[in-house]
Amino acid sequence: IVGSIACLLPLISICIYFIFSSAKLNIQLIIHYFCAMWYTFSSQTREVLMKSKKTYFTTGEFAKIFDVKKQTLFHYDSCGIFKPDIIGENGYRYYSFTQLETFAIIRTLRDLGVHINEIKEHMDNRSPEALIELLESKKKEIDQKIESLKWSRIYINKKIEETRSGILAPVDEIIFENAEDQFYVITDYEGIDDEKNIMEAVGEHFAFCQRMNLYSAYPIGALIPRDSVSEDAYKYSQFYSVIEPSEISKHQSEELTLVKGGRLLAIYDNHGYANVLENCKKLIDYAAKNNLTLGDKFYEDVILDDLSTEGYYNYLVKLSIHVDG
Repeated sequence: IVGSIACLLPLISICIYFIFSSAKLNIQLIIHYFCAMWYTFSSQTREVLMKSKKTYFTTGEFAKIFDVKKQTLFHYDSCGIFKPDIIGENGYRYYSFTQLETFAIIRTLRDLGVHINEIKEHMDNRSPEALIELLESKKKEIDQKIESLKWSRIYINKKIEETRSGILAPVDEIIFENAEDQFYVITDYEGIDDEKNIMEAVGEHFAFCQRMNLYSAYPIGALIPRDSVSEDAYKYSQFYSVIEPSEISKHQSEELTLVKGGRLLAIYDNHGYANVLENCKKLIDYAAKNNLTLGDKFYEDVILDDLSTEGYYNYLVKLSIHVDG
């Protein structure tokens, strides 16, 4: 570059000479000479830049840093959201270390699902204020996704726990279990006990939980009043969902019922709902024979459902009731 500037000194000297000598200046000659010197300057500048290309990343090197394909960089260049710092005379692209953070932000935005057009609009109208506004909006989306992922983790852990307990459950045996205190969201049911009405009631219960932003990792359960069990029938009175304490806020707690834990008499059956009545009667008979005092309602819980068995007639259903004595 210094050499190129030196080439301009004769031109500068000529201009000074003609100005101070009041001689006639051949403007066309000056322009031709200036253009020739500028071409020399530009060529030498390009040569210096290309000689220093080792301080730049090639497309392959830059792509490797971020573990992306070179085609991604080509695509971003064609879209106008991220261009190389230098393009050589041979068409090769070179990227500066100062572009690393810019690309990192662009890649983060793309990972968040931000459309290329939105990123281009920002880059075309970039400013510190616009960047803050863009990142603040994406920060809120990240926070929402984090909360969603936390819930998904809770759900998966509970599903694993329930499925394992289902695998180990002693089928068709009356057993004792200990239950912890739990929060339930409960909706009443006063309809007749046919499949259509029960299905609609379960759907309404699910919708109610969603309106409350309460999501359970457990399938919806049902309450059967003990005094509704007869020789040939039983009746549902309520449906419930077990809610994790971490999912409960202050205003939601008013809608929840704390169900005390304690000792339960239980039986597991792997024929879906087919044997619910018979199992209710089995528990009642067992309690009578062993001088046990039963609670006033049975809890019907699905332990293994469509995610692990084929068809509701193969569900593993647990029937339990509080017991004293």
